[in-house]
Amino acid sequence: MNKFRKVIVILSCFVGLIVLMTVLSQCSWFPKAVNVQTPVQVTPSAELDKAKVSPLFQSGSYQLQGEKGKIGLLSPGGYKVNTPNKYMWHIWKQEEPLTGKKFRVEAVSVATGEKRQVLLQNNALVGEMNWPGTAPINGADAGFPVLMRFGDPGLWRLDAFIDERAVGSITVEVK
Repeated sequence: MNKFRKVIVILSCFVGLIVLMTVLSQCSWFPKAVNVQTPVQVTPSAELDKAKVSPLFQSGSYQLQGEKGKIGLLSPGGYKVNTPNKYMWHIWKQEEPLTGKKFRVEAVSVATGEKRQVLLQNNALVGEMNWPGTAPINGADAGFPVLMRFGDPGLWRLDAFIDERAVGSITVEVK
C-alpha cells in the first residue's frame, strides 16, 4: 500500500507541474518559444571543386550547353555579369505536360556554395515562374524562354526544378 501511495503522489506532482506550466505559459512575462529558421543548405566544397563548365552539344541546328538528352540551355549571348539576357531552357524525357507547372532555377556559386535567384520577370529577380504552354523545340520535348541575370562573375551551377522535382544541372561561366 505504501508503494501505491508514492505512485499517486508522484503522478499528482507531475499533473500539477503540467497544469502550472500551462497557466504560466499564458502570462505575458513567461518566455515564448522562438522560431528558429533552418540555415540555407550549401553544397559541400568537395562537390563544388569537381564542378566544370558543362559541355556543348548539338540539338537540331543549335549548340546547347548541358547534358544531351536531359537538359540544355541555349545562350546566344553567353553569360555576362549584371546583363539581363534571354536564354532558352530545353528539357527531354518529360512524361507529362509541363504547362502551368512551376519552374525554378537555383544558381549555386561554385566558389562559395552561395545560392542566388537568377530568373527575371518584370525586371525583378524571382524564385520561380509558371511554365508556359510550349511544344517540342530543337529536338527537346519542351522549351522555355526566360530572362536571367547573374550578379557576380565565376562558375555557377544552375539547378533546374519543375514543381520541386530536380530535372538537371548546368554549370556555366559568367564573365
